[in-house]
Amino acid sequence: MHTALAGHGTVDVLLGVRELLAELASPRDECIVLDPALVTLADAESIAAWLTKYPRPVVVFSSVTTAALESGVLLAQRTSARFIFRGTPNERSALECALLLTPDAPLGVALLAILEDNMNRLPSGIRNRMASMFQNGDCPSSPKALAAASAMARRSLDRCLAEAGFVSTRKVIEAARVTSAYRAITTSRTPLGHIASMLGYKSQRTLDAQMTLLMSTTSGKLRTDPLSCAEAADFLAARLIARETPPERKSPYPRRAHGSAPGSGMTSLKLVDSKSHIRHRRRTASGDR
Repeated sequence: MHTALAGHGTVDVLLGVRELLAELASPRDECIVLDPALVTLADAESIAAWLTKYPRPVVVFSSVTTAALESGVLLAQRTSARFIFRGTPNERSALECALLLTPDAPLGVALLAILEDNMNRLPSGIRNRMASMFQNGDCPSSPKALAAASAMARRSLDRCLAEAGFVSTRKVIEAARVTSAYRAITTSRTPLGHIASMLGYKSQRTLDAQMTLLMSTTSGKLRTDPLSCAEAADFLAARLIARETPPERKSPYPRRAHGSAPGSGMTSLKLVDSKSHIRHRRRTASGDR
C-alpha cells in the first residue's frame, strides 16, 4: 500500500471487522481496502449491508485462493467494490490508480441521485455498471470496452443510453473519469500531470480540455478553488443528459438583400477533385439561367 501511494497518502490499519464497521459509520469517506481471505462469509455479509447504508469506495485486493473465494464472490455480487488481484502484470499500476483516484463518495451519491430517472430507464446490466463507475472509479477506457463490460453490443449500448436521455457513451466515460479524479485534484498534492496520466490522458492539457467541457473549469483552477460536491454533480449531470444546441453555421457568402432586383450576379463555389472552380450564374426575371 505504501509503495502504491508513493508518499501521496497515508494508511490506517484496522485490526478487526468491528473496527471496520465502526469506520464505515464514521463521517470520513476514505477508501477501504479489503482482503477477502481474511474475512468470513458472515463478516462479508455484514460489510456489504453496511456499505449499502454508508456508501464508501472499496478496493478488494487479494490473491485468487480458495480462502478468498466465497467472501470475494459475495462482495462482488452485493457491493460496487473494485477488484485487484495480486500477481497480475498490472498489479502495481492498477492499485495505484485505485488508491490515488478514489472517487469522492458524496459526489457519486449526488450525481446518481440527479441521474436517477435516466438510470432507471436503462437495462439492469448497464445501469449497475454505470453506478459502479461513478462510485468506485473502475471505468472502461473506451465505449467498446464499456459495451464488453456490460455484455452488450456497442450499437445496443449507444441506443440504450440515447433512449434513456444520455448524450453519448463517450460523454459517460469522460464524466466517470473526471468524477474519479475529483478527490485527488481537490484534496491531495498528487501532481496534476500524474493524475492525467493515471486517467489515460496524454497530458494535463488534455485533462483540462475535458474538464472545461464537463465542469467549465480546469484541474488547476479546481485545486485552487474547489467546487462543492453538489455543484460538481450539477455540472456533470447537465453535460450528461442535456443535448446542447449546436451553434448556427454561418454561410461564407453574403446573402442577397431582400427585394434585390432579379438578374443580379451570384457566385457559387463548386469543389471538384479538391480544387475550387468558381462559376458565375445570372438569373432572369423568369428564373431561367
